[in-house]
Amino acid sequence: MKHTYNIILLMSHYSGVKIFKLFPKAPYLITPHLEKFAGRDFPTPSLYIDGSCRRILYIDDVYIPYKVFILSEGEEPILEVKLFTDDYNLASKALNIVREIYRVDFDYLKFLEKCRVDGRLYHLARKYYGLRPTRVLDIYEALVDSIIEQNISLNLAMRIKGKFVRLYGVRAFINGEEYYSFPPPNVISGLKPLDLKGSIRTTRVKAKAIIEVARLSGELPKVDEIDRDPYGFMDYITMIKGIGRWTAEISVAKVSKKFFVGPFGDLAVKRGFKRVLGIEDEGDMKEILRDLSEYTGLILYLLALEGHRRR
Repeated sequence: MKHTYNIILLMSHYSGVKIFKLFPKAPYLITPHLEKFAGRDFPTPSLYIDGSCRRILYIDDVYIPYKVFILSEGEEPILEVKLFTDDYNLASKALNIVREIYRVDFDYLKFLEKCRVDGRLYHLARKYYGLRPTRVLDIYEALVDSIIEQNISLNLAMRIKGKFVRLYGVRAFINGEEYYSFPPPNVISGLKPLDLKGSIRTTRVKAKAIIEVARLSGELPKVDEIDRDPYGFMDYITMIKGIGRWTAEISVAKVSKKFFVGPFGDLAVKRGFKRVLGIEDEGDMKEILRDLSEYTGLILYLLALEGHRRR
């Protein structure tokens, strides 16, 4: 028998809304990322529909739904943020987190200038002018998200994430719209692997790894600690069965405030390297990016988009 573990926030007529505008550093582009990686039909937990993206944050033991409207991009980007809380201090904290998630302070022009060392990479950076991925909130979410994605298509991963979020995440209804949080670790840590495997249609190895990460969540390092020693963290986390190097690399890439790390072994990245740079050897890939190490993760992200693209 299937059960849902949703905590439902009764916010249908919620009046405590605070609205802010953010002005990202130009050039800024985020919608192609949201269209590809934020669910429309499946909450990941983000839902991206008609130019706006929504989800629930967990801050200071309080669940705060928010909605971001992409008002404009390019050279004059503007984001409007709606935060559903009466507490100004919580709203301020939530707004700072949204700033980090949407990487509004990243200097794409500086990145573009650095790419001049290689004409092919400069062309790639120009092609995706201003684009960057969103950040994941914490390493627990990044790890679980990446475990689900292992060795399956993006479409299948999105469907499984949607089941996972709908069954175990926190849900709110506001003005007829659903908002979701990522499933809390205290909920996931109490599950049995076979139950999780059956409920979201994943493998037993993945289910066990997800539960183990949830049980370790309180001991996992903060993002700043990971950024100081990403490779040390990857060595540590790959000791968990079901978490290999790819999962560790992509988890760090998703959660990091920087772009030092990326998944060189990812199949889409490899296809992108071959299409853009004409190489397949991982050692050659790393050598080409040696002078661009501070942007490795962003370059690999753009190359993965090239790898996913149909000719």
